[in-house]
Amino acid sequence: MFQISKSCSAMAHIIERKRKDGSISYLAQIAIKIKGKWAHRESRTFERKAAAEAWIRKRMKEIEAVGEDLSSIRNRGRTLGDAIDRYTKESIKEIGRTKSQMLRSIRDYDIADMACSEINSEHIVAFAKQVGIGRTPDCR
Repeated sequence: MFQISKSCSAMAHIIERKRKDGSISYLAQIAIKIKGKWAHRESRTFERKAAAEAWIRKRMKEIEAVGEDLSSIRNRGRTLGDAIDRYTKESIKEIGRTKSQMLRSIRDYDIADMACSEINSEHIVAFAKQVGIGRTPDCR
């Protein structure tokens, strides 16, 4: 058990798992509680126990560095383009032509390569201005 702050603690452990083919894998799990409630869980599977232990040590250092603000570790490395791809792939309802075309066009702009955790209102306003260059409202 790791103590991140007075109200935040984390647990990490490794589970040895036997695969169908008889080989062994190691599931490294990290779970974080804030004020007695589960706030974040993550896991990864490794071929070697040493790799699982190294991952836990690295991730716990990263988690301890951010403290109780877990938003940066949850979305670490995920870009807006990744989010768009996931949305289009996992959407339950069929996406209409207009929405589909707009999502594809966003992928052509720089904002799509930015990490979701770094995008703020200034980036969104700049993107909207960039998209609006040379366009006028269609008022019929």
